[in-house]
Amino acid sequence: MNSGIKKNGTAVQDTQSSQTFSGQSSDTEKEAGCGGLPDYQFAERVPEYLREGYDALMRREGRRAIEMWKSLYERFPSAEVCGHLARAYYYQIYFLGHDGDHPKHIDHIREMRRWAERALCLNCNSSIGHVMLAGALGRESQLSGSLKEIIRSAWQVRHHAERAIEIDNNWIGHYILAMWHRELASLNPGVRAVVQILNGRKIPRGTYEESIHHFEEVLEIFPNNNVVYAEMACTYYEMGDLVKAREVYRKCLAAPMFRHPIAPCFIEKIRKRFDSIFLVDEPSLT
Repeated sequence: MNSGIKKNGTAVQDTQSSQTFSGQSSDTEKEAGCGGLPDYQFAERVPEYLREGYDALMRREGRRAIEMWKSLYERFPSAEVCGHLARAYYYQIYFLGHDGDHPKHIDHIREMRRWAERALCLNCNSSIGHVMLAGALGRESQLSGSLKEIIRSAWQVRHHAERAIEIDNNWIGHYILAMWHRELASLNPGVRAVVQILNGRKIPRGTYEESIHHFEEVLEIFPNNNVVYAEMACTYYEMGDLVKAREVYRKCLAAPMFRHPIAPCFIEKIRKRFDSIFLVDEPSLT
């Protein structure tokens, strides 16, 4: 992911930084989407020249991050800038409360895809380009409501997520593949056969075991990630292993909220589904 840019004819390397950042949510964006949130202390390696925009993004200041990175792109176009712009557009879905059936949801995804594709045009080995394109293609197909599009994109989503992992063990690539395997593993065999006949194209196969494996890979990078525990519980539930699902779900509740700006959005949705199934007297997330 260390693609160089040039400044005044001199190569500038994308140096990596793992410093921790803590900041407050912006007043304009914390009102929408997930609501009041704690400070974030999410340590992630990003090129130093993207740090200021990344810090803004972690404060839920999506517009600010986009403005900064677009300005940077005009001066020093690089795959890393494009990939992070794609990421910012995705986060805006949750910062602004545009998820679900919101009419602007697809607009964010189209921008996400556009910048991810631009990243790969600049550098075909851009990890963030591949992983953001995987996410955009998957979400775009879901929003289309077309089974044909979902099937067609499934192969592409897997390809780009796997490439990101091959390049630098990208944690988002693991997360996307975990979700990908769960969704395809849960597809009814009868439905699979009918869809393949009608569409004339083989549907890729996923397994619950691979879903768990990729979630565990994320936990190796970010231990006690309660979002991952929640999604793992969902996978075990789909497998029919309710004992394991309840056990992992309790780990989700016992862990502190993952210090990431869109984590509360994911947890809120999962809790709406599973609290009534698994909870009796469980601790609340703070």
